[in-house]
Amino acid sequence: MSTARGRTPSTARRAALGVLAGACGLFALLQLGVATLLPQIQHAFGVSGTDAAWIVSGHLLVGCVATPVVGRLGDLYGRRVVLFWVLAVVAVSATVAAVAQSFTVLLVARLVQGIAAGLFPLAIGLLREGFPGQSLAGPSGVLSAAFGTGGGVGILLVGVFGDGAAAFQGLFVTAGVLAIVLLVVGALVLPETPRRTGTRVDVPGLLLLSAVSAFLLLALTHYGREGPGSALGAVLLAAGAAGCVALVHVERRSPQPAIDTRLLGRRPIWTLNAVSLLTGLVMFQTGILAPGLADAPRSTGYGLSADGATLVVVMLPMQVAAVTGGLLSGWLRQYDRMSPRAVMITSTVLFAASPVVFAFLPGTVAGLALGTALTGLATGLLGGAMAELLTLASPSGSTAVTVGINSVLRNLGGSFGVQVSFMVLAVTTTAPGYPAAASYTTVFVGAAVLAGAGIAAALAFPRTAGRPEAEVPATSGRVTGPIRPTT
Repeated sequence: MSTARGRTPSTARRAALGVLAGACGLFALLQLGVATLLPQIQHAFGVSGTDAAWIVSGHLLVGCVATPVVGRLGDLYGRRVVLFWVLAVVAVSATVAAVAQSFTVLLVARLVQGIAAGLFPLAIGLLREGFPGQSLAGPSGVLSAAFGTGGGVGILLVGVFGDGAAAFQGLFVTAGVLAIVLLVVGALVLPETPRRTGTRVDVPGLLLLSAVSAFLLLALTHYGREGPGSALGAVLLAAGAAGCVALVHVERRSPQPAIDTRLLGRRPIWTLNAVSLLTGLVMFQTGILAPGLADAPRSTGYGLSADGATLVVVMLPMQVAAVTGGLLSGWLRQYDRMSPRAVMITSTVLFAASPVVFAFLPGTVAGLALGTALTGLATGLLGGAMAELLTLASPSGSTAVTVGINSVLRNLGGSFGVQVSFMVLAVTTTAPGYPAAASYTTVFVGAAVLAGAGIAAALAFPRTAGRPEAEVPATSGRVTGPIRPTT
């Protein structure tokens, strides 16, 4: 691969890594940063909690569909070019969100921003294809740490701009400026990547995936508004279940499926996907519910009546710990201190501990800060290990496919986690407009149980890890050779 003129390969790689880390940080800013500021958005536009939740869950839903589309376009036109187009779309949509005067306009801008979900798979693909033969252990940790940095910027903006509408407006302005800077610098330092002819976008599969996800999320919204007896909620839930069956049928017959069901059936792949799905749920629950707990009045028995400074104290540990975890993950792998499997298992245990802290230490700044810090550390550790494990477990030529699917499932877990949480809280919301304390406990205990299932999935990942036997790129998402590990 060509490098920027006048740069040595190692210098070019560091410069490219900086841009790709910035792109991952931008992705986190638009996900976790906005999630943290959800109470401010809710108050500024006067909408309910279940409606405000679509600012996050709708964004994630679009991200689920955008990830495989962006991946396919990266195969067809080259990941470098597609990365630039994604950054351009993010810059425009962030500008629209910053000046939005209605909740509808803000929501549409947020849905468009869902395309940013493709930045992480593009970054991994660029590192692997742009600098072949180089280890991903250290760079994966850097990319993981960038997620914490991006979310941390969102938290700090609360302290800079205050705790009103200016906070999320400042966040979107920051995101737009960062996207433009990355676009300009990336044009100078990012290497060209190969293009694969014959690649196509699986339109039927993507339409079914988006429909299924939308049906299920809308069902949860109606259950939250109307209670467990919602007839429309039941119809939407049944439609989502039927759509799942149709999705599997269509994807098995597609020559280039968006979601390769045969690949998902392999033990190394399904265990990693299960971990991402379940931990994504906990991660986004923490990012949204912790600010809600802090924002609630003390009369609820669990709230802190937090101002902007208190919210920074509660949420910033999550981002600092995420950066620390990402760098630690890279260091542990680069110097073989721990296997990537062991790092993954450790992170899932931390994910399970976080909701337990929230459930049994509510109503204190220290308790919320500890819970967010555990989630952040787990997120950082898992990000670095997951990128390496997906690379090791992928069949020849299918790394981009497996990383994309894994990102889709993490976003789905987060999206459903957000919507289920607000559904449970909405059912028990009292006259003043705040949920009962017991409902928060129910949500966090449920999250701890699901995170425990994530631990089981991590333990089920095979102990031995090898690389694919062949290095011939595959032109479709199909498995072209055996996967190792297979034990």
